[in-house]
Amino acid sequence: MPSHHLQTLGHLDLVGLKFGREKPLLLLVYLSLKGVQPRRSVAQLFWPAAANPLNSLSVAVAQLRKAAPDLIEASETQIRTELESDVALFLAALTAQDFSAAQALYQGPFLADLSFADLAEELEEWVMTTREQLAGEYRQALLGRARAQAPNDAGEAAQTAAAAYSLTGAAPLTASQLREVHGLLSAGGHPAAAAAAHEAQELGLHLREPQGGNGAALLGRASELARLMELTAGEALWVRGFRGLGKSALLQKAAARSGAALLVGQSGRPYQTLLPLLGKQVRAAPTTDEGWLRLLSAGPDSLFSAGLVLDDWEAADADSRRVLLRLAQSRAAGPLILSSRERSALGSGSGLSELLLRPLPLESLSAEDARHTGGIPALLAAPQHGQTLTDALATLLSPLSPQVRQVLACLALQDQPDPQVTRRALQLDPEMLAHIQETLGLAGLWQGGAPYGTGVAARPTVLNWLKSQPSLEAEVLMLLAPQLPPADALPLYLRAQTLTGSSELPGFQAALSASAAALLDTEQESEAERLLAAHARTPETWLLHARALDALGRGPEALKRLDALPLTPEVQAVRSLALWRTGRTEEARHAAQTALSGDLTARARGHMVLGALALSAQEYPQAKAAFSRACGLFRLLGDDLSYLKLLCQQAVAMTELADDLTATMTEIRMLSAKHPNALILNNIGWLLERQNSPEQALDFYRQAAQLAQTRQQAATAALAWNNVGTVEQQLGRLDAAEQAYQTAITHARLTGEIQTLAMVLGNLGELKESLPLIEEAIELLLGTGQDDLIAYFESQRLTFMARSGGI
Repeated sequence: MPSHHLQTLGHLDLVGLKFGREKPLLLLVYLSLKGVQPRRSVAQLFWPAAANPLNSLSVAVAQLRKAAPDLIEASETQIRTELESDVALFLAALTAQDFSAAQALYQGPFLADLSFADLAEELEEWVMTTREQLAGEYRQALLGRARAQAPNDAGEAAQTAAAAYSLTGAAPLTASQLREVHGLLSAGGHPAAAAAAHEAQELGLHLREPQGGNGAALLGRASELARLMELTAGEALWVRGFRGLGKSALLQKAAARSGAALLVGQSGRPYQTLLPLLGKQVRAAPTTDEGWLRLLSAGPDSLFSAGLVLDDWEAADADSRRVLLRLAQSRAAGPLILSSRERSALGSGSGLSELLLRPLPLESLSAEDARHTGGIPALLAAPQHGQTLTDALATLLSPLSPQVRQVLACLALQDQPDPQVTRRALQLDPEMLAHIQETLGLAGLWQGGAPYGTGVAARPTVLNWLKSQPSLEAEVLMLLAPQLPPADALPLYLRAQTLTGSSELPGFQAALSASAAALLDTEQESEAERLLAAHARTPETWLLHARALDALGRGPEALKRLDALPLTPEVQAVRSLALWRTGRTEEARHAAQTALSGDLTARARGHMVLGALALSAQEYPQAKAAFSRACGLFRLLGDDLSYLKLLCQQAVAMTELADDLTATMTEIRMLSAKHPNALILNNIGWLLERQNSPEQALDFYRQAAQLAQTRQQAATAALAWNNVGTVEQQLGRLDAAEQAYQTAITHARLTGEIQTLAMVLGNLGELKESLPLIEEAIELLLGTGQDDLIAYFESQRLTFMARSGGI
């Protein structure tokens, strides 16, 4: 280690230099662990309340450089340190399976003696999170050590498990960890078993009895076991498989059947793994490789002619591994089985065989087990051990690096996982991604294109595990979402928003805009409005929210949403619709005319409103011309549904002008079959009513009303039910007419649309011969520009056809 280095595990110190200022030391620790950082963000993190955070950072940098010039490097924009810390060495020791080194380095919780009095909340959270993560890594190492010790020395395993149980700074034990710790403590008769049992009882956990000497249950593996049993003297086989694939259970079963001696890899002193072979027949342990080779070699008097089985090559000490390799290459021993997670140390040119364990064949499992476990034996066996699948998977993933877990999470979050999208999201080079995919494949978690899980094995279980890791999930969601098409990205942004509380994540608003626009185009206005009400944060999404509100018949709310937006032609186009629906005709006309200077969509909507205004004023030639222009623009835009709506409007004007509707009605019927729409169904009913087909018209009106109710389109529902009432009244079915009018009033009151509400009130007033209702209708219509309706209700001279509400 360099002359100056940071000690953080246990207490904070700059080893090799006397320097006692805590805040600058913490700055060094942060930079040592995080790497190069933007100067401004570091200043804000460490001194958020300072009048000038950058100045405070400069003071700390000066203090450190005064102590030693090479402690810290800072430019105008970035800051870094080359100092090493014990954290990096500790994590490297864990990765190398060097438990002794990790144990020596872990002197206590991360920054255990740090004073938090002067720390900002975000910085304090980073310290506590790092402390918890490092303690968690050490706890996993302790539990792994205890597992390795358990077959040969239950008491020693219990001591190690007790250290894991009482570890300071770690998060509370998960359910699976508590069960495992209790089992180890109980098997070794450790007094802490009672405390673990009491804690489990308080949490409502069921604790299984500790397993006896039979070891783990063997699931499947009949062909693999047969191969192990076929080995003869002088033969060696390397069994390779990731944790959880049933390697230990297979080796235990093979050793039990053959009578071979079972070894479990461990370290701490020379030949530690081989020492359990000593017994009454061997009084003194060999001290050299040659001595061990003589002891282990086959012969008439060999104590180990039935063979040797080693579980966990990586955990074995170097001396034992060297002896076993020489024994395998000499072919002088009984059958020899060595197991590991990595490739065989015998080398590809050794001529010795390797058996690679894979998950169990999915076709041998039920569809449910295949989907949730991917054929991984440890997951299949989890319920038998009182574990949830999520806890069992967490145990399997704990030895994998954070980067591998991150890739697994990223792949699992995609319905159709794309490794190249994952590579871009996580900024991995192709070689690194290929290596991680290979690792996940060997672990049984990546089955590229498998029928169960679409590439990620046990995907439902992986996603459940990810939900238990909110920091990792949020991080991966925010990295992955910008790489996906908007429709695929939005669910990820919504989940990230739930985890972070922010709707302003990079790319969120663009995905929301694209998805909401698609919902509006397919008449899913309620879903669009729900999303936009909760998450719209930009002018573009606010405009879409106004469109959704207006489509749902909530014109006043739409106008309120538009108040904060600049009056561009695009905004005026949406605004003109809401103004027209709420009876503000002159304002609607002005807004629609402004919209004509906008893009194609704004112009189409502007002509649509001008046509509706002309139709209302009985200016039928102008209405036909405006609707014709709107139809042409929507056809250019490829918006078939809007084209169909405006074609119906054009047909209304053509009816009043006594134009031939044959071709137009044929096209309307053909398109409406492809695009069921409540307003279009209503307008077809109106056209049929004008052609003296009241029963056919009534059928279309009812279809329109029911579809509008289903889609929560209150304005259209009100209009359609009013039209049902007028036809029923015309046909002399007065009770049915009254019921339809009452239903129309219920919907109209929800919308704020004056014209529809007044029309229904007037119709109901005439049906009931109620002058107050007719007068109320006239009062509502005053000032709305609906002079024709006012004249009708005042004179009561027009026919029921004019009251049918077709637009």
